[in-house]
Amino acid sequence: MKKTTLALLVSLGGAIPIALLAQATAAPPTYNVLTVYRETVKPGKSDAHDAHEIAWAGALAAAKNPSGFLAVSAMTGPAENWYIAPYATWADYEKTRTANNANPALAAINKRFDGMEGDYLTDGRMMILTAMSDLSYGAPADLAASRYFSVTRITVRPGHTAEYEDSRKTIKAAHESAKLKDSYSLWRVASGAPVGTYYQFVARKALGELDEAAAIHGAAYQAALGGAEGQKKLDAIAASAIISSEVDVFAFAPQQSIPPAEWVTADPKFWARKPVIVKKSQ
Repeated sequence: MKKTTLALLVSLGGAIPIALLAQATAAPPTYNVLTVYRETVKPGKSDAHDAHEIAWAGALAAAKNPSGFLAVSAMTGPAENWYIAPYATWADYEKTRTANNANPALAAINKRFDGMEGDYLTDGRMMILTAMSDLSYGAPADLAASRYFSVTRITVRPGHTAEYEDSRKTIKAAHESAKLKDSYSLWRVASGAPVGTYYQFVARKALGELDEAAAIHGAAYQAALGGAEGQKKLDAIAASAIISSEVDVFAFAPQQSIPPAEWVTADPKFWARKPVIVKKSQ
């Protein structure tokens, strides 16, 4: 993965533009730009690719890489690995990218590992997303304690983005009125994917949270939407504005990540880098 493009990851699941670093500060910074490098892994190459990425992340960590990132691996849908990081602005993204590329030690590591990517991948794509904080809902996610993302990929029909975003305002207002306990963040693709593509992220501590979704969005939520008539209006907007919507589940990949020190301190068993065991040939 293109690790030279990534900066320190904070959070992906709060109502404020994005969130805090494991809720470590009282006033979270605002993150408006999210980089997502998507890799599609060749059939039969998942284990070898994981080993390659673990070694790459380990080499960067040993070289005191100043940037961090979160790696996640698809449990459903295409065999993809994503490497994710947020920035306050496009200018901050550029500064980090320029600084990392100008670091000889990091450049050498990235050149060595990047040259082997073709052995494992069928595709690699950098996407840049922008925050839709006014359409996101809920408390900041505690990523140090999370293990999964539910990721919804929405493709909106050309000319219908305003219609779609208005429907998301209705959904958020219903969440607020019903005081639901879930949270999500919504992002719009700025570059690297078709115009009109949106991503919704929900951080989860356990897959069992998916069992609660129907109950959370039960009678109180339906009433806040306006009952059957309100749901009918949303369904009509979806039918006219949305081309497709797909939900996939991703598992965090801690050994392919370079997490913030605070995450490691909070849960070293999960986040601390483990020594690589080299198998001896027979």
